[in-house]
Amino acid sequence: MLHDPTTGKIWGTRCEGAIVEVTSGNAAKPKVQPKEFPGPDEAVAWAVKQEWSRLKKGFVLVNPAAEAGQPSMQRYIGGGYTGALMIAGCAGRVVTNRHQDEDASGAATDMLVLVGDDARTLHEWRPGKTDLAWSALPANDGTGFLIRFDSGIYLWPSDGSPAQRISDATVMSSPFLTTSNGHVAWHDSDHVTVMRLANRQRVLQLTRTPAMVGGHSRQMMGALSPNAAMLACCATPGEIEYIDIAQAETVRRHRSDFEMITKMEWSPDGRWLLALEQYGKWRLLCLDTATGACPSSWPNFADMTRADFALDADGKRLAILRRGQIILHDFADMREIRSFAIDHVVRTAHIAWTGDNAISVRTDYGCLSTYVI
Repeated sequence: MLHDPTTGKIWGTRCEGAIVEVTSGNAAKPKVQPKEFPGPDEAVAWAVKQEWSRLKKGFVLVNPAAEAGQPSMQRYIGGGYTGALMIAGCAGRVVTNRHQDEDASGAATDMLVLVGDDARTLHEWRPGKTDLAWSALPANDGTGFLIRFDSGIYLWPSDGSPAQRISDATVMSSPFLTTSNGHVAWHDSDHVTVMRLANRQRVLQLTRTPAMVGGHSRQMMGALSPNAAMLACCATPGEIEYIDIAQAETVRRHRSDFEMITKMEWSPDGRWLLALEQYGKWRLLCLDTATGACPSSWPNFADMTRADFALDADGKRLAILRRGQIILHDFADMREIRSFAIDHVVRTAHIAWTGDNAISVRTDYGCLSTYVI
């Protein structure tokens, strides 16, 4: 059931075949009306359209009793779609971006928005110039969120105070942002940098020039190991190198037939590296970090266009977003646990674990949701 936090009005629908039962009005004295359609498909389409219309008007969904596969929170974020869909969170709070057109407050830019589990906006921050926010991660020490802007890497404190740039200023955004065990890493100006967050000391800075894929895309992706002793880095299609951070040297290289890698993530035990391939076979790969081999039992995740994945903090459950659905797998044997469709998406979305049993989704339609897992 949706509700308007300002007026207290409610809105909800229940579809039974070609009949939609509409509940609306005052929560204390709701009005229930049936509405008939030619068929079930028309009934569902109307209900979805009406729900989206009310979300855009400021209604929100907050359902603490939501069951697995259902949204416990849903709201409209708004802003035009730029290709940047940023999402991260912890303890029920979610940070995302909303593109703001140029107005009296400043240039067109992405605003940072921190949302609580009750769908309220807790804090907002707007950069002073045009800047897109591409990805975010919770800082390991719980002090805030690391944000990958066009202009550099920022730390946005949880209290909503202005974000502070912790990297050098950049003209083009870093291709990746990764954090682990009190460290953060990124790439800019042909250098891979690893920084210790506590004292902002740069513990590694190595020259790595990204290869160009198709003459238009930079191949540069990195992921810190769980103990932050190693950085997996892909600067060339078909090759991943493992850099010992303390020694500042490559200790091994693994080569395979993959093309451009756009996302990488270690398993918490350090044994596996998940990698999302763009172009080529468009696969989700699982690579042994010691040998580079893919386990024979790994499913053939092909055609992963406009897809995303997220491994939970314990490394027990892998969520894959694909074709408008989230499929949850037991990571130990890749058995499918459940799948469910996400709401209000046109073509693409990004996902992040934001609680022990919660995954949040930011869609290209401007919707922010948290689903119970």
